[in-house]
Amino acid sequence: MTQDRALATEAHDALWAVLWSRRYDDVDEPVWQPESAYSGILAFARPLDQANILAAVDTGKGFIVFRVPGPAPPIVSRVRIVTTGNDQWRIAEVQPLGLGIEVRFDDPNAPADNAWIAPLRDGVRRAREQLDARRERIAARRAQLGALNEPPTVEDVWREEIAAISDRVTLATDYTPAEHAALARARNKGPRFADEEEHKIVAARKRRFTERGSEEIARFRESAWPELRDRVAEERRKYEDYRSEVVRLEDTLQRMRAFGERAAKAGVMLDEIERAAFRVRGSAYDPARIEEPAYAEELVRAVELLHAAIPQRAQSGATRFSAYRAPTAGPSVIPPRA
Repeated sequence: MTQDRALATEAHDALWAVLWSRRYDDVDEPVWQPESAYSGILAFARPLDQANILAAVDTGKGFIVFRVPGPAPPIVSRVRIVTTGNDQWRIAEVQPLGLGIEVRFDDPNAPADNAWIAPLRDGVRRAREQLDARRERIAARRAQLGALNEPPTVEDVWREEIAAISDRVTLATDYTPAEHAALARARNKGPRFADEEEHKIVAARKRRFTERGSEEIARFRESAWPELRDRVAEERRKYEDYRSEVVRLEDTLQRMRAFGERAAKAGVMLDEIERAAFRVRGSAYDPARIEEPAYAEELVRAVELLHAAIPQRAQSGATRFSAYRAPTAGPSVIPPRA
């Protein structure tokens, strides 16, 4: 990856220190295929030149090294590395660790100071308390809104009114007694004469229905319909406002329930992070901002990423770190088992 022997030696020792802290026996090389992709925790990043970096990703199953274009994301970021050209790779997605927490996997002999965890634990507790208070307020507002049935649309009301007018006009323009008597006499005179007479009577009745219906609809459109239309439209507007607020409140409650579950798990995760004894160089966590929902979300997300960075391989499967510290830029040393 580099022809600079001094850089290669320094990167080799630092990489193997991280390898040891991640409890792996050796690094793996990625298998390049057109659709290859690797996801995991970025555990190591070191510049090789002005344009490229050496990156190592803990996928949970292996410790894989890549040469990728810089700049390097923060250590403990969740990354996804994909192919570009022939045997080339790039970092496609980055979910960085927030709150200015800088984890050091390349210095396992540094003393572990867990003082930085206590403020995070208190922040998670305060975030849960504030979440409970907000959830109660939103639930009260949702209960205040109650349930509202959906009113008909303007188009539905128009169709109902036109159907009612049609029914009334049908009754008002039905066959008259004289027309019924004429139809009966025509049928007694034979089929041909009955068909002609019936056609005339039916056509006359249809004309009455059409003319009367057109008059009734025109009268309704000019008199009663504008007020009715505005009233229906107002009811629809009120319902749409109600529905929008209900949907928003329900979505908020759902997100808050999900965040509450994550915050509850974050407290347990911090206990496991404390036992993992990470070497942390610094933290920019600001307790005064925990009342901001976005900052509380960032706190919980940072705890989740830190927890995901805890080595999952059993300690018994790792070798002694001292066996890796051969000051060479050559091939990796296969040490004896501890």
